[in-house]
Amino acid sequence: MSLAKVLLLIFGVIFLFVGIGLLFGGGGALWANGTLTDDEGYLTTKTLEIDQGSYAVVTEPADVDMGSAWVWDWGNLVTFKVEGSNDDPSKNIFIGVAEERYLNDYLRDVAHDEVTDFDIRPDRLEYRHISGDSEPDAPTTQTFWRESARGSGTQEVHWELESGNWVLVLMNEDGSAGIDLSVVLGAKVPWLFGVGIGLLVGGIVVLAISIIMIYFSVRRS
Repeated sequence: MSLAKVLLLIFGVIFLFVGIGLLFGGGGALWANGTLTDDEGYLTTKTLEIDQGSYAVVTEPADVDMGSAWVWDWGNLVTFKVEGSNDDPSKNIFIGVAEERYLNDYLRDVAHDEVTDFDIRPDRLEYRHISGDSEPDAPTTQTFWRESARGSGTQEVHWELESGNWVLVLMNEDGSAGIDLSVVLGAKVPWLFGVGIGLLVGGIVVLAISIIMIYFSVRRS
């Protein structure tokens, strides 16, 4: 076998594995988009039980920089959903999304818990407790919330990804201590279906090229 055919065979095999990987990736994206989404098209977690004795449970700040996404009008890349209810029938739930700078002022010297680790399988939350001696005003009295929902029963917040330093806040509507909530997190990725199709088509093309390369590498003159 000539050097050219050896190289053709090597690259043909490499393309073969790349093509198979693209097919699996595309199939996985389409499967997730078709079977793991709820009626609104969100990929969701299982119900998370949050039971803390403090005044609020918050996530670690998420520093989002959309960069050129806004230039290309890609602002609707991802939409997040937080769905929750209060397991204490005497209290209502409050769900809010706010910038970190405003929240730091609001929860200064207020006992609350920050989620430091979140595992989906199995569902597990780890917290860092932040001590404080003050009692916060009810979150409903604040005006800095980017998105919020409150009330009895199940409440939902929908938030489109945007630049900023954002924190998710879970509280009782009246601002009292003792968080006992059931929460589901979700994300809608509108381009997931298109990515799946693109990967499948790309995988088929690369696979066809690899088969041609392998054929000519082992074909006798």
